[in-house]
Amino acid sequence: MDVFGLAIDIEAAKALGTVYLLQFVLFTVLAFIAKREKALRWDKDMVRSARVNWSFIVINFCMAPFVFFAANWMDGLLRSSGVPIVPVEFWEFAPAIVPALVALVAADFLDYWSHRIRHTSFLWPMHAVHHSDTKMHYLTWYRAHFVELIVIQGGYILLATLMGASPAAVAAVVILRAFHQQYIHMDVDWHHGPFELFLTSPRFHRWHHANHEEAWDKNFAGIIPLWDRLFGTWYCPGKVDQPLGFPGNPGENFVALMLFPFREWGRMIGERLPRKRKAKTEQI
Repeated sequence: MDVFGLAIDIEAAKALGTVYLLQFVLFTVLAFIAKREKALRWDKDMVRSARVNWSFIVINFCMAPFVFFAANWMDGLLRSSGVPIVPVEFWEFAPAIVPALVALVAADFLDYWSHRIRHTSFLWPMHAVHHSDTKMHYLTWYRAHFVELIVIQGGYILLATLMGASPAAVAAVVILRAFHQQYIHMDVDWHHGPFELFLTSPRFHRWHHANHEEAWDKNFAGIIPLWDRLFGTWYCPGKVDQPLGFPGNPGENFVALMLFPFREWGRMIGERLPRKRKAKTEQI
C-alpha cells in the first residue's frame, strides 16, 4: 500500500498494532493487580505524560529508517575494519537457547556501560529526554530521543556482529528486553526480594529516575543489577519516596524535548568557546 509515495506493509502494521494492544492489556492488568481501581484512573499529569510518550512512539517510528541506516553504516565500518568476528556457524554446536542467553547477558553488560556513559556531561542531554517523565509508567520506556536510539541500536548491532549472533537470537533478546523494560518503568513499587541481584525491578529502576542527589548516576543495569553491585553504582534503600525527573527538566512539551539535546549542546559549546578565546588572548 502506498501513502504519499511511501510503501506501507499492512501486515507488518497489523502485527505492530497487535503488539501495542498486547502491551496495553498486559501492563494494565499488572497495574490493576498492584493498585486496583487506581490504575484505571489517570489524572491530567498522567494523560499529558502518555500523550508525549505516544508522540515519541510516532516520531521514532518515522525516524526508524534513518536510525537503522546509521546503525548499519557503523556495522559496515566494523566489518571492513578487519576486527575478528565470530562466524554465525560457531553457535551450531548448541541449542538455540544458548546463543540467545549469551547474547542477552552480553547485551545487558554492554547496555550497563552504554547507559553509564550516556550519563556523562556531553551525552547526558540526549538521555535526559528519557528522564523527563515525572509520571513514570510503562509507556515511559518509549520516551527516547532518536539521536540516542542511533547510539543504542548501533551498539547492539555491532555487538551482534562481533558475536556472530543469529537473527533468531537477536529477535529473542529484543522482544524479552522490550517487555522487561516496560515492566520496570511501571508505576508500581514492586521489588524482587532475594532475586533483586539478578533481575531489575520497578523499584530498583524507579530510583534511577529519582530527582534525588544520592540516587543520581545509580542503577544503570537494564536487566541484571549484578553489574551495579560489581561496579559500585547500586542504590535501592527501599520504597521510592522522592520526586522523579532532573534539574532543568523541560516538562511535558514534546517540541521542547526534541530540541533539548541540541540546545544543551549549543550551550555547552558556547560556554567553551569564550574560554578558548581567553586562553589564546592570554598567550598573546
